[in-house]
Formats: sequence, structure tokens, C-alpha cells
Amino acid sequence: MRKQILALSLILVMLMGIAAQATGPMQAPAAAPKLSFSGTTATCSVIIRSGASSTDKISVTAKLWNGRTCLKTWTASGTGRVSLSKTATVSKGKTYKLTVDYTVNGVKQPQKSVTRTCS
Repeated sequence: MRKQILALSLILVMLMGIAAQATGPMQAPAAAPKLSFSGTTATCSVIIRSGASSTDKISVTAKLWNGRTCLKTWTASGTGRVSLSKTATVSKGKTYKLTVDYTVNGVKQPQKSVTRTCS
């Protein structure tokens, strides 16, 4: 009787391990900002992935900065994955920073940014 209980317990433990692997690892939300230049036009883009679920609500605010001056602000929202791509007129030789603030299901995520010089 003890051997049967032990065998059944081992089978249950193995099945729980298989079920846990099937769900996959938990993924954290991620933001990937990009800033590029073509002449005096800056292209500001970002892709936000919620990580956990395709039904997670995402809100994003992207800002283009020159020093302490905010030149442009853009917002977007959606579920699961949100992308934003906008342009702004800039000056050659100056350094610009694109900041991205976002929330997933109302929870603020760490700010992401990228800094580049228009050449």
C-alpha cells in the first residue's frame, strides 16, 4: 500500500512539473525606444509589450527633448502591444533625448530613454 501511495505521489509531482513548464516563463513588460535622423527630421518610435498577457492595458507617453526643453509630446494606448512612430523637425549638431513613460494595467513602469545627436 505504501509503495502504491509513493508511486502515485511521484506521478502527481511529475505531472505538476510538466503543467508548470507548459505555461512558460513570466515575461516582464518591455519598451524599446528608437531615435533616428534623416537630415533635419527626427523619427521617434517606440514599441511597448505588456509581456504577460495580450489583454493587458498599455498607456504610453513619448517626449522629445532638447536639453531641458520638451519639443514634442505624443501619447498612445492599446492592449498587449502598442507602437508609436512620429516625426519632428530638429537642428543638425544638437543632441536630442527621447523619453518613454508607460503603464501596464495602471502600474507605472521604469522610464526608458535614448539620446542621439543629429549630424
